[in-house]
Amino acid sequence: MNSFNPILQSYWSRLTYVVTWVLIISLRVSVGYYVSDIPFHVILIDALTYNLLFAMCFLRLWYPIRYNSWEQKSWQFNIAVHIILLLTVLLVCIALSYAFTYLFADKEGAYSSFMLSSLPWKIIEGALLYAIMVMIYYLCIYIERLNEKAANEIRLNKMLKDGELNLLRSQINPHFLFNSLNSLNSLIIKDVNQSQEMLVALSDYLRYTVLATHRKTSTLKEELENIRRYLSIEQLRFGDKLAYRFSVADDCLPLKVPAMLLQPLFENAVKHGVYESTEAVSITAKAARKAQLLHIEISNNFDAEATGGQRKGSGTGLKNTKEQLRLLYGAPALLQTKVEDGKFVVTLKIPT
Repeated sequence: MNSFNPILQSYWSRLTYVVTWVLIISLRVSVGYYVSDIPFHVILIDALTYNLLFAMCFLRLWYPIRYNSWEQKSWQFNIAVHIILLLTVLLVCIALSYAFTYLFADKEGAYSSFMLSSLPWKIIEGALLYAIMVMIYYLCIYIERLNEKAANEIRLNKMLKDGELNLLRSQINPHFLFNSLNSLNSLIIKDVNQSQEMLVALSDYLRYTVLATHRKTSTLKEELENIRRYLSIEQLRFGDKLAYRFSVADDCLPLKVPAMLLQPLFENAVKHGVYESTEAVSITAKAARKAQLLHIEISNNFDAEATGGQRKGSGTGLKNTKEQLRLLYGAPALLQTKVEDGKFVVTLKIPT
């Protein structure tokens, strides 16, 4: 928490403090001039010394209020401390203002009687100003703590959100990795060149995946390039059973998208399309920009006979993607799915 006096923190707060005391001094001089018979300059010096001393004492008052743990003490103790502080401030200000005015302005000796008659009003005025100043300081402390609490909550939520996103992004499908390594093992014996291609693609895919977990966004072009690596690996395993085609507008490629957001959707298409089908499966991806949204559509046909007419399940990939959209944009409804003409279609809208 900031220890600096809030009155001195900005130009406008300092100016407001000075103007307020100028108004208070002007009011005291006006009232004193009309209710007493002593010379104007005596009243002016008395008001200046008394109120300027109060203004300086109030600036110092911030530190005992700020550095004491008032919440940990009883209310009786706090009241006693404020009474002691008030009496100390009143004693210092009244005594010094009286001594200064008496020595330098009271040539006719009229100030002593004025001082005695105005003493109760000075005490009342001092107590009122003290109460107002204390309330202002406590209000500043309360606002500062609210802001600090809000900042801590924002920081904590960001840490939790980043942690959740990193967890979701880091969930590399172990089955894909195991199957790829097994396929690679078999491919090394049959076709050395293809096995080298698959090894390079797998290495690049894993490298990108690991790096993407440490950054928030990638361009759509980078994401699609990595998805092509993934699909090329799967295509080496499934052969003619898997085909894929991308139709992406050129103006969409540089757009920023959440890193690894699309990957689970293609994994889902392979898992619930190719794995469960006895026929050839084609995965199609389209992307176009509409207004302030990037529209991405991913579709794949599926074997209705093998799945009983319905594509099985929604898939962990879809759930993860919806959860990422909720964390990033507060809107899981940006992702929608439907079954249409023997195809499973995922529509994704990403704010740009």
